[in-house]
Amino acid sequence: MSPSSLQIHVPATTANLGPGFDILGLALSLGTDIRFDFDQSADFQLTAASGEPLPIPAEKNLIARAYKRVLEDAGVSPMPWTASVRSDLLPGRGFGSSAMALVSGILAANERLNQLGKNAFPLDRQIALLCEMEGHPDNVIPARVGGWICSLPGGTYLKRNLPADFRMLILSPQKQMSTKESRGRLPDHYPLKDCVSNLRGLAAWFDYIESGNKEGLKAALQHDLLHEPYRTHAVEGFQEIRVLSLEAGCLGSCLSGSGPGIAIFFEKNDVSQEQLNRINQKASEYGYEGHACEVDYKGAVTVR
Repeated sequence: MSPSSLQIHVPATTANLGPGFDILGLALSLGTDIRFDFDQSADFQLTAASGEPLPIPAEKNLIARAYKRVLEDAGVSPMPWTASVRSDLLPGRGFGSSAMALVSGILAANERLNQLGKNAFPLDRQIALLCEMEGHPDNVIPARVGGWICSLPGGTYLKRNLPADFRMLILSPQKQMSTKESRGRLPDHYPLKDCVSNLRGLAAWFDYIESGNKEGLKAALQHDLLHEPYRTHAVEGFQEIRVLSLEAGCLGSCLSGSGPGIAIFFEKNDVSQEQLNRINQKASEYGYEGHACEVDYKGAVTVR
């Protein structure tokens, strides 16, 4: 690939993971590939892999916004580009499309700084900028570094490996949902008991990672009280799919991010392909497309 072009892969993500509202996130072995072609006559246009222009207005082009922000902070005039985008999942379904855009823009800018012999942004500065631009860390950090992520104060985070048999079934709907609209359904205040319940659920994820306690995680995934009760009534089929996944032996399910996508967690020896097919069949009745996947531990990568 010539120096005038660059390809970046960014994993899709699922965030909140049930009780970990705005704290937990997980990178998926599904994602987006973006090819940048740099040219002074370009205008930061985004196209599909087929070459058709994507209908994204300039003010909503997060790839360009992050790219320009890094280079302007570094005192460098941004080199224009056109970018071809190929994704495993449609945007706006709850699998971190905005995080993908911001991460790819920052990495493209860093590559330009490297080419110019300038100091590229180190990882901690990238993470800080991503969290600032996204507004919350649960998607952007796993999109950048991969793995299971618990965000900590001050822009720091924990990254953990899940058990080797851990798998996911990602259900991506036909319909899109605005994150802003979904956040608007949340209350301004919560009862103390609901917050304490979610803290117990957060601890259940750590217990599962450290000791393999499936039963604790199953309970936690069914009892988020901070966001799913206010969002899932607008997600057709959510409760039916949740019940079916538990009957099949899965660890549980949750709304992916703000929805309307759904993430189902299971261990590969606990659930047969026939059972997964039944879940997919039921989900398809509500307009979902199923994607089996694993955890991506690499995060975003640049192909030079």
